[in-house]
Amino acid sequence: MSATIDALAELAKPAQRQDPYPFLHWLRENDPVHRTNCGFYLLSNYDDVAYALQRPDAFTAPDEAAMWREVGSGKRSHPAVKKLVRAFAAKNHPCYARLRAAIARDMTPARVSQLRPRILEHLGNLFDDLGPRLVAGETVDLHAEVSVPLTQYVFADRVGVPDVDRAWIADTISSMTRALASDDARLVLEADRASNAVEDYFRERVAERRSAPRDDLITRLVEAHDGEDELLIAILWIMWMTGYESTISGIDRVVQAFLANPPLRWWCDGDQSRVQRFLDEALRHDGVVLYTPIPRIALSSVSLGGVTIPAGASVRMLIAGANRDPRVFRDPDTFDPTRDPRRMLSTGNCCGTTLGRAEMAHVLTGLQQRFPTLVAAGEPTWSAASVARRTVEALPARLA
Repeated sequence: MSATIDALAELAKPAQRQDPYPFLHWLRENDPVHRTNCGFYLLSNYDDVAYALQRPDAFTAPDEAAMWREVGSGKRSHPAVKKLVRAFAAKNHPCYARLRAAIARDMTPARVSQLRPRILEHLGNLFDDLGPRLVAGETVDLHAEVSVPLTQYVFADRVGVPDVDRAWIADTISSMTRALASDDARLVLEADRASNAVEDYFRERVAERRSAPRDDLITRLVEAHDGEDELLIAILWIMWMTGYESTISGIDRVVQAFLANPPLRWWCDGDQSRVQRFLDEALRHDGVVLYTPIPRIALSSVSLGGVTIPAGASVRMLIAGANRDPRVFRDPDTFDPTRDPRRMLSTGNCCGTTLGRAEMAHVLTGLQQRFPTLVAAGEPTWSAASVARRTVEALPARLA
């Protein structure tokens, strides 16, 4: 394989959807600071990735101008793209930290612990439906019948979206994010319509909470913000476009690890420390995010891996490759829950991480208790919607 290969084109191939790790190993060893044909740099060495993630004095989040440089010229006039850029650029707004703090206060471990009965109620209802069908020999899709609906119920509960609206909001935002990753003009126009509908919906909910507060995150944001609705709407966009999809994919990943490692399922028997170690290793061993979709911008010229990255350059981090770096993780391609999780890399400290991990842990414990003989019923169907993220569209399973 040539060191002049375009990594993005390689990662887009169907074979890499199934198993990208041989290529990620090759890239890390042969071209660890890879300049893509799109112009941004991909880092895959653990030390380089950790440096870029953990040094805000060297690499910073993009401002609105930098975000626009990442957008193809053919998309720049579309309302959906404008909303997306404004949403992520809002992180640089002076009031953003205060609004994020309002979300964080509602996602503390203590608060998430209070939500446990609701999570278990939703999960129990889903498992009650699956049980008779599995016993009858049916193959079920755990992505569509566990990961997606559980995330919809819990996420909608916390944000303040009623049950009657949760499915269409989630589906509309998902279709928007898929369309934004495509160059298909029809799909981008579909994203425009979807983004307008969801923004109108959010505005109506914000207006309702001003007159009738409730115990939900929309109310928390209304109480915390200073009258700038554009910023509040941007926060809601970011939450749905990152936390929602990330939780679904995280549940999928831990379920895949459960199905693939029957001898290790005793780690999921209910002891929370063991469940968390199993969960950590599942997300390290086969991460959802191949590389960070939002760039970091070099504040000054920096040399990494023998390559000089100029000031102002856009950098993305190959999290999945770094988490299998053999210089850091012994026998990195082996699934091993005994590993110390402290050096494992993630894509950040999202406000919803605690809640998402709680859902993943409850799914693992629930599967072990309710369906201990569950096995994969074929290969998962992998999505081609995004090169940066490796997600499934179907996860078939049955009882052994």
